[in-house]
Amino acid sequence: MNKSSIKLFGIDTVILVPGKENLSGEHLAHWKNCHTGKEIIHPDRETAEKTAGRKSVKIKERLMSVIHHLQVPAKRVVLVSEDLFFISAAKRLGLAMVIGISGETQGKSKLYEKGAHLVLERLENVSVYKGKDESACSFTQHLPNVFTDLNKFETPFRDRQPVFFLDYDGTLAPIVRDPASAFLPDHTRDLLRGLSNRYTVAVVSGRDMDDIMQFVSLDRIIYAGSHGFRISGPDGLYMEHAEARTLLTKLDQFEKHLRETVEKEIDGVEVERKYFAIAVHYRNAPPGSLERIKKEADQLIGKQREFKRGRGKKILEIRPSLEWHKGKAVEWIMQKLGLSDQRKYIPVYIGDDVTDEDAFRTIADDGIGILVGTHSLPSAANYQLKDVDQVSKFLHYMVHAD
Repeated sequence: MNKSSIKLFGIDTVILVPGKENLSGEHLAHWKNCHTGKEIIHPDRETAEKTAGRKSVKIKERLMSVIHHLQVPAKRVVLVSEDLFFISAAKRLGLAMVIGISGETQGKSKLYEKGAHLVLERLENVSVYKGKDESACSFTQHLPNVFTDLNKFETPFRDRQPVFFLDYDGTLAPIVRDPASAFLPDHTRDLLRGLSNRYTVAVVSGRDMDDIMQFVSLDRIIYAGSHGFRISGPDGLYMEHAEARTLLTKLDQFEKHLRETVEKEIDGVEVERKYFAIAVHYRNAPPGSLERIKKEADQLIGKQREFKRGRGKKILEIRPSLEWHKGKAVEWIMQKLGLSDQRKYIPVYIGDDVTDEDAFRTIADDGIGILVGTHSLPSAANYQLKDVDQVSKFLHYMVHAD
């Protein structure tokens, strides 16, 4: 598989947790000339507790003690570890980033499940730099472009058939100021038609499923709307998330409230009702509108654990706080269609938004994630495409490849 890398800026300290395989003394030699402070913790010395719960508590206390001793704010500290307990303990400490190291044998998905912001194969793929006293932490990430080494990209397809999952806005169709005008280019529709004649193809979007079906208008495509809470496809394929259905009345109330408040009060704000979510678009709103929208959404949700606030590109969403997302939708489709055998099939997910990271993480061990452009978080994708035009070029290649 390809090698991605990340550079972190504005970091005071890196906490390194050596492991048996990936963070050995040989690997740590990479950090001798580290551009920032470092602290090494050896996990075998931390605790002898037998139960996982008590071990996590002990490790969390140890990490808090180290951060306090260093007298640095947690938001300027990075943890790098292959240890699941350390990853889990660190995820709620407000660190700048928690990075898992998977090596060649350990899977990435478990590290993501435990709370890693990013999982890389080797310690050498991480570089950190100290910033100015008041500088905010930032990062740059390198993901190889699909077209830089097509032979390496196609290697998994020699023995397995790809199953394609594609986001819509910013992936198949350009992002536009008016969400209702995000029409699919005709040449892209033709490419999707050709791709679906050769492979299983699904469009997975935060938009409502009915809207996506209308935009794409192809019969052989599987449509997963509202981040996968509602799915429809050929031969009677259909699913609505049962728990989410019980929240529809509450979503109706939220929609009415947001239309009467932020949509009326702020020029350029548009409230879009999806079947299982509400999106507040602020792309055309004045600078600073997001904070007002966030405040209204948080007051609206209050202590109702059934809902959560999410973010996309110039979008704030209220959606069910259920263990379901685009990655779960990918798993459901693969299983329902009998495509879960990793020896025969490989999922390929292409998306541009933060919400697509759930899918990238889900398939991290047995699939290929392709990020379109960039967004505000480090990506679990394996490859990158520059923009919508490169996505079309990629689809053309896959349709016509021998």
